[in-house]
Amino acid sequence: MSGSDPYDQFSYESIPFQDSHPRHLACLGRLFELPAAEPEFCRVLELGCATGGNLIPMAWYQPRAQFIGIDLSANQIRQGQALISELGLTNIELRQGNILDLGAELGGFDYIIAHGVYSWVPEPVRERLLSLARELLNPSGLFYLSFNTLPGWRMRGMLRDILRHSCRGISDVRNRLGAAYAALTRLETAVQELQALSARYLREEIKYLRAAHPSYLLYEYLAEENRAFLFSEFLQTAHHHRLDYLCDTQLSYLFPSTFGEATERALEDIADDMELEQWLDFVSTRNFRRSVLCRDDATPAAELSLDAFAEFSFGSDLTPPKRVDLRHHKPSVFHQPDATPVEVRHPLSKALLLEMHERQPDLLHLRELLPGAEQRLFAAGGREHAQAYDGCLMELFSLFAHRALTATPTDSCFSDSMGPAPCTNRLAKAQVRRGYTYVATARHTSLDLDSLSARLVLLLDGKRNSEELAGLLMNELQAGTLEPPPGLSLKSWSQEKLRTRFEQSCRELIGLFSRQGVLTSASAE
Repeated sequence: MSGSDPYDQFSYESIPFQDSHPRHLACLGRLFELPAAEPEFCRVLELGCATGGNLIPMAWYQPRAQFIGIDLSANQIRQGQALISELGLTNIELRQGNILDLGAELGGFDYIIAHGVYSWVPEPVRERLLSLARELLNPSGLFYLSFNTLPGWRMRGMLRDILRHSCRGISDVRNRLGAAYAALTRLETAVQELQALSARYLREEIKYLRAAHPSYLLYEYLAEENRAFLFSEFLQTAHHHRLDYLCDTQLSYLFPSTFGEATERALEDIADDMELEQWLDFVSTRNFRRSVLCRDDATPAAELSLDAFAEFSFGSDLTPPKRVDLRHHKPSVFHQPDATPVEVRHPLSKALLLEMHERQPDLLHLRELLPGAEQRLFAAGGREHAQAYDGCLMELFSLFAHRALTATPTDSCFSDSMGPAPCTNRLAKAQVRRGYTYVATARHTSLDLDSLSARLVLLLDGKRNSEELAGLLMNELQAGTLEPPPGLSLKSWSQEKLRTRFEQSCRELIGLFSRQGVLTSASAE
């Protein structure tokens, strides 16, 4: 490995990608009637695993499954190996390696993941990536592969051209980043009064880049290799390597109705499913795909199975409104963690979502959720809706298709008995100690942390209640060893008001950690 390798100077921010989790992939396979392996006992390979930010949380929360991660960067592999060693995990191995050198010695896998690899490597590596996946996939195995797509990516490519021009001749990674951010500032100022579509796009993309981790700018926009592909072109390449496209990880992209009635009418005469998906890329100017492929000798069904969907276990991170109408088919607006609104109409669907919210972070079969949902309907005067199962199931499927609902083939329980003195798990503590700005959740998402919540992760050791924790945090804040969170005024607030605020914040954060499966019993640690 050359000393000029950019990953030796600046590691990629490796985080959980929920769409790549075996739970979700297994559900997609079974919806098409493929006997996808049980996630709790599967074997998983991630190619391009970076520091293991996607794979290590899988191994932590699924101790009976087996995981292997491979990355070209020896530095990133060492970082991941150090975390694995600290956690004492025995079901995961990270290796430094080149995709071109890998083969059958790895064995067979139920799930193979390659996120952020295909578009960012030279053609020989892309070709080997596909042939290797076909070689290593078990008969009913599934291959998750993400890549940049045309024509939508051309807008992003425009900004890439500008930034690479601004960084020409600069080899040092941090200096390149500095020049890129300076170029963003210049460009933002130059286009701030322009109303052209391209100018509006640039302003939005610059805003996003300023909020994103610097590694995204470095390895997406400044990378030497970054290619985008037409979906139809990608299909031909995959077929050449004896791989068949199954679906996108977000099923809503398969349906023209997702994009409105006009789109549905305009595309209704396209009979070929793959041509239809290509046109949906055109219509939506899609710039990125998360595709699921299978072996060409697998036999998926042509249509999605709602019967298979009814056998899944479910959970939801949707936040319900203060009042939910359980008597009528009127929309209630729930919100995703990023504040995106989601309308839910069916009374039984709403009652089930309330039950899922209360049972977080567990993923439970509908037969486990229905009794509580029915009781909610009875209490609200909506008894007649309790048996309207079919209509409810269609709405739940729509929520799943739009990734507003999490599913798994079988129940997954993460909650634990904490008592009055809760404790964060060792994975969360290790991530904070290593400077992560997030912790990985049981649902395989990232929970972003500010200074207060990061410090609380370390203080939750099963020995202190919320009042004691608030006192500790106040002392550290006043001593200057803890950075004040946004909106906190030390000078204008009284000690009593500060203590009340801190106790409330501690209770809210502990509740959030509990709902995300980050807490455990102190005895388990």
